Amino acid sequence: MPLRKPNDGETVWIEYPEGRHLQAVYEAAADAFRAGSEMIVAQSVANWSYEQHEDTDISDQPLADKGGLTRS
Repeated sequence: MPLRKPNDGETVWIEYPEGRHLQAVYEAAADAFRAGSEMIVAQSVANWSYEQHEDTDISDQPLADKGGLTRS
């Protein structure tokens, strides 16, 4: 399943490479995230979030499913 992407110009937290979390701005025209002076192609980003997650893998957030927890 392809990664859902933020809206153009939104500032989000990305996980790139695995385990490294950076604040970045999504640029839709380039289909990339800008983290400071670094451009990171969206396909190489493991996941993204609106909130910072320093000690967790943001691609592994539990989802509620009929009263229980499950992973997507």
